[in-house]
Amino acid sequence: MRRTLKQKAIKGFTWTSISTITVTVLQLLQLTILARLLQPSDFGLMGMATVVIGFSQIFTDFGISSAIIHRQDTTKSQLSSLYWLNIFSGAAILVLVFNVTPLIVYFYKEPELIKILHSLLLVFLIAPFGQQFQTLLQKELMFNQLAKIEIVSTFLGCGTAIVLALNNYGVMSLVWGQVCNTFVRTVNLVLLGWYNWRPEIHFEIRELKSYISFGLYQLGSRTVNYFNSNIDYLLIGSLLGKEVLGLYTLAYNIIVLPVNKINPIVTRVAFPVFSKIQNQNERLKDWYFKVIEFLSIVNFPIFFGLFVTASTFVPVIFGNHWTPSIILIQILAGVGLLRSIGNPIGSILMAKGLVNLEFKWDLTLLLTQIPGIYIGARFGGVVGVAIACLLLQVIYSICHYFVLIRSSLGQCLKRYILSLLSALLFSLTMAVIVWEIGNYLLRLSSSVVLMVQIFSGVLIYGILIIIFESRLIKDLNSYILSKDKGLGNL
Repeated sequence: MRRTLKQKAIKGFTWTSISTITVTVLQLLQLTILARLLQPSDFGLMGMATVVIGFSQIFTDFGISSAIIHRQDTTKSQLSSLYWLNIFSGAAILVLVFNVTPLIVYFYKEPELIKILHSLLLVFLIAPFGQQFQTLLQKELMFNQLAKIEIVSTFLGCGTAIVLALNNYGVMSLVWGQVCNTFVRTVNLVLLGWYNWRPEIHFEIRELKSYISFGLYQLGSRTVNYFNSNIDYLLIGSLLGKEVLGLYTLAYNIIVLPVNKINPIVTRVAFPVFSKIQNQNERLKDWYFKVIEFLSIVNFPIFFGLFVTASTFVPVIFGNHWTPSIILIQILAGVGLLRSIGNPIGSILMAKGLVNLEFKWDLTLLLTQIPGIYIGARFGGVVGVAIACLLLQVIYSICHYFVLIRSSLGQCLKRYILSLLSALLFSLTMAVIVWEIGNYLLRLSSSVVLMVQIFSGVLIYGILIIIFESRLIKDLNSYILSKDKGLGNL
């Protein structure tokens, strides 16, 4: 029996949730173990290398993955041409990064980066072979297959990193863990994708024009957005050194984990679904605000909880040598909270083909972030960088509605504010109570205090949701189960 779009979306949401929860647990376990086995300088070196590799990976795709999902009329010959374009791009980027490595080492003043970067270049030989298969699976909402692949690759990658760290491989344990993750994921994508569709020995540049024109805006937007997300890494690594960058990396990884793991549960499924109803503005608006409300209910208590418990959980979980990261976590919690409600609009912009607007927005952010973070680093060190990020994010969040949301969905400020209000009030109430509990239990061991704080925070927030937001639970259930709402008509 053929599945409806709604059924595929529900299944995709379920499997993406399972994958995200599993992968998050694995990555937290890896971070906890490696933080005790490695030094902050090891994380700092990996942070420097990751910025370079991550930026380079953007160009292997050329933004074409989003174009394939957006377009509903792609032919097999076009897919073949796009597939080989990914392969050629990966090889070209490998050669480029290899040749500019001396410049990267000079920028960071860290000779150890040569070995790290050259090892990570294997990613560009491996990943392109599976990129398009992943895109096609996502387009067809086959998230059950993607989830299984992601879980297996993450498990083996984490296991590799931990085993190597236990055998004193230092920063290279992080490197080979990432390479292993990429290799396992790509092999599985190729095996699965090859079974459903095999690219032909065919490459025609004229077939790619419309995809490249769409993809170039995506490429530009991703490039600018990547710098927006990593300019702090670049400046800290260059101005303050690998030790300080390592402390910042731990704090930043903890903060971005909810945004990078929780939000995609919804947005990865939302983009292909939104693309199929891209011309139905009222339905898009309904679903967008349901997404925002759901994400705020889930994300806000996490960031408030991180703020009030940071002084306890950092030494307990990661060790006392990471205590300088506490203040960074508390400041960056505000950044994470605001970003968690900002990125879902990207699914709407891509679904409606407004990639030019997204690019202009991201470029504006970059041009303002560079001087802001540079001033923060010069006058306040790593704490100054965190404060600059927070102040900038507050400004961006205010402008976000007027530039992106109103332009793509129309006037809806009241509805936007109301969709966030409950989560904000409940989370603030929970945070105040958890903070007071921590102060009251100061004489107990840190481990006991942390467990009591977490348990009480979850309990308090859960009770508030059940009492005051039963409507949201009913609405979400209705959107999933009803036959005449949400995607039920599709």
